[in-house]
Amino acid sequence: MANRQNALQQAPEFTHAAPMATILPSNTAMPMACDACDQDNTYSIGFLRRLPKLTCKHCGDHRQFSPIELTIIENTLKNMGYFLTKSA
Repeated sequence: MANRQNALQQAPEFTHAAPMATILPSNTAMPMACDACDQDNTYSIGFLRRLPKLTCKHCGDHRQFSPIELTIIENTLKNMGYFLTKSA
């Protein structure tokens, strides 16, 4: 015959939760301020990964997007709990 204590088993308690991440597709828009006029321009992560020449749609200023800038953006998003997909 079953014992009442054996019938009521407790679920195991977890000491910590697994880290959660939000998945960002590569077509997620990222606002970036222009160095010359400080107005926001929006570029996708996929576009920025091509290390393009960025042209401000407000003042026309242009500059090359660098690998170090991409690394900083990707590492910052990762540290904030985001997972970036490799392609759209």
